[in-house]
Amino acid sequence: MFFITHHRRRLALIASCCLVIGLPALAQDLKCFILTPPEQILPGVKRIAIADFSVASSYKYDDQRPTAAKTANAAPSQDRFAGAGAKLSDMMIAALLEKDRGVREVSSGLFGKKKEGMSFQEGAFTNIFTIVERSEIERVMKELALNQSGLINDSDAAQAGKILGVEAVIVGSLKVDCVQSWLKEERKEGDQKMQADCEHIATNVSGAIRIVQVETGQVIASKDSRRAHDQKGCKGATLTDPSKPKSKSPLGGFGDLLKSDKSSTVASPEAAVDLCLTEIVSELVDYMAPSFKEQKLEFADVEGDQFRRMVETSKNALKSPSGDNLNTAYVQFAAIVDQDDYNHGAQFNLGVLYEAVGDYKKAKEKYDLAYSMKSNDNKYRKAQERLTKQVEFWDALNALGVVLQPRKFEVSSAAMAATSLSRVQTKGPARLRHEIKAEANDASATIARVPGEIELVVLETVDGWHKVRLPDGKEGFLSQEKAKVMK
Repeated sequence: MFFITHHRRRLALIASCCLVIGLPALAQDLKCFILTPPEQILPGVKRIAIADFSVASSYKYDDQRPTAAKTANAAPSQDRFAGAGAKLSDMMIAALLEKDRGVREVSSGLFGKKKEGMSFQEGAFTNIFTIVERSEIERVMKELALNQSGLINDSDAAQAGKILGVEAVIVGSLKVDCVQSWLKEERKEGDQKMQADCEHIATNVSGAIRIVQVETGQVIASKDSRRAHDQKGCKGATLTDPSKPKSKSPLGGFGDLLKSDKSSTVASPEAAVDLCLTEIVSELVDYMAPSFKEQKLEFADVEGDQFRRMVETSKNALKSPSGDNLNTAYVQFAAIVDQDDYNHGAQFNLGVLYEAVGDYKKAKEKYDLAYSMKSNDNKYRKAQERLTKQVEFWDALNALGVVLQPRKFEVSSAAMAATSLSRVQTKGPARLRHEIKAEANDASATIARVPGEIELVVLETVDGWHKVRLPDGKEGFLSQEKAKVMK
């Protein structure tokens, strides 16, 4: 729960009835990793088992070089990748057990330097499922005389699931096709032409899963994923991956190897298949489990010239995102809403901050409120739709006892009151000194002399005087003629 104390509306609210002479735009985005629901929500499923995938593989080798240069042990093999099914199962289990899957390093700054991806959702996690150990699955498979290779039918999967005490069993299939060939290609060095031996490996991998509900024996979800990668290396030439753009490789370390290695040997077919499996696993797991995804949360403009100072404070805080700075921005928008319930921009921005820290129900409440006041705003509509799925997903998990603990904004009534207070800036240059009086008249004692161009908090305004709080905590009166009210 977020702690905000509603205090009495200040007299400054009168200004809200006046004509708005400016629209102080926030013009600030918050880029961070957000826990995102999966493509398919699995209600009632918390404990799962993953059987090894069945595998159909094909490996072909075509070498047009002289016999003496041919690679040994290159005969065609239909079972070269037979272990890929068990490997894919293991990779899926490992991915589902990751607590912060998706948070990664992101490119930033000069020369593409990297920094760690930022997330403010300290209580969020991606490992929402309990996964049965492989040894338990193997024991049950033997007990039921079933094949652990993934060739079991849905009825057998449900039967095994009941013994394992799970709500769902994942069974799947994998198809691997790999063609490795050597070709002659013409190369030109200066005015001379030469023949180069070039190795080419074309890999195609497809995986599919079925999620069988144990109680009913029915398939409640299914997903397939395909990946294809080509690599080619020629003797004396730089290796390339023609299936990917030259400017930027999304293959990580593997892609760097293909681009930088100047030898004539490409990565092995097994390495190419592993690369495809890594990408397939990511897609299959994203289908059924949440993941952190980097998003750019866009703030809305806040109407009302009287709120300009609060908006600027928020904007400055969000230039260097951190937990404390998000809290600073939150206080500003909460204070605006406290003064103006119908400020849809401030309401929406509170929703943005709630979403950033993982309080999706609060975020949706704020987005719904902003949308109800301005339904033609496309940004409001998209945010509302996005959070509808978030709330639906976490309601399903809460029913299973999986509870997200979002970061809390701790906001005291004193902080709210201080934010709502007006501020003035003393006139004149810094070398000038203005007298702060003990009472609201020129004849009273002077308690301090303050320079020009400094900001002071206004506690109240009476009879041509501002009662101000000084930086050292003292309170006194400054003539209105010697200060200008800050917007």
